[in-house]
Amino acid sequence: MWLTQGVVDIVKCELKIKEKVFEQDGVEVFDSGYFGKILVQDDTALYCEHDSSMRHEVAAHTAMCTHADPKRVLVVDGGDGAVAAELLKHKDVMIDVIERDKDIVDGAKAFGRYHDVFEETRVTLLVGDTVEMLSSMNDETYDIVIFNRFDEIYLDDAAVMAGVNRILTQKGLVVMDASSQLFDMAGHKEVLAALDAQFKIVMPFRYTSMVRTGGEQWFAMGSKFYHPTADLNLQRADLTDGYTWYNSDLHVAQFALPTATFKLLKEYIKR
Repeated sequence: MWLTQGVVDIVKCELKIKEKVFEQDGVEVFDSGYFGKILVQDDTALYCEHDSSMRHEVAAHTAMCTHADPKRVLVVDGGDGAVAAELLKHKDVMIDVIERDKDIVDGAKAFGRYHDVFEETRVTLLVGDTVEMLSSMNDETYDIVIFNRFDEIYLDDAAVMAGVNRILTQKGLVVMDASSQLFDMAGHKEVLAALDAQFKIVMPFRYTSMVRTGGEQWFAMGSKFYHPTADLNLQRADLTDGYTWYNSDLHVAQFALPTATFKLLKEYIKR
């Protein structure tokens, strides 16, 4: 059996799978053998067991090692628990998670790797309308906001980025998915433009996926104060226990852009 995904009409990605172990309202979990279990939402593979650290360590620790003193973090659409699990590697940080899709929370139990993080006292999970929850939060509540599945439902609401700016502390920063530079440069630019309107520093950075078409995927950071390479906390980046993928060298390298790509994006990048 094969799991087939397409990004554009000239590209498709097929992953060999052994069996489906979970299905509920568009959320599926497959056992692939080679890739381990794969978490899928609306026919798009989010990540597999073997590339989870490549995505979630990069998202969580790039943010945590850029901010000098992060105390409270919000994860938007983090109901699978993977980003929260990475954040727990940093002592004393308090983590709030909001999730729009209860089926992701249930699917995470079938995936069987991260769902138990919500039993930790430092983690709070709320399931509901994420846009409404964001709009109801108090000013300057969080040092870091991480969007785990940033997509059109946020880009279509012009108030969301302004709201994120509002709930971040004066030196806060946000990290979010930023579409593929290979197959969706227009979408990538749209995310950067949304950050540009609110943040002093805006920079894309890459991660590697084994199950998303193209392999090379992108996040973007918007920061009010801290620069992700100039202000990198080397001690936190290299001496925190539990990393399998992330380190300070990777942190810096993932922000590098080819010359031609930088020329395409220079009007959006603020560094």
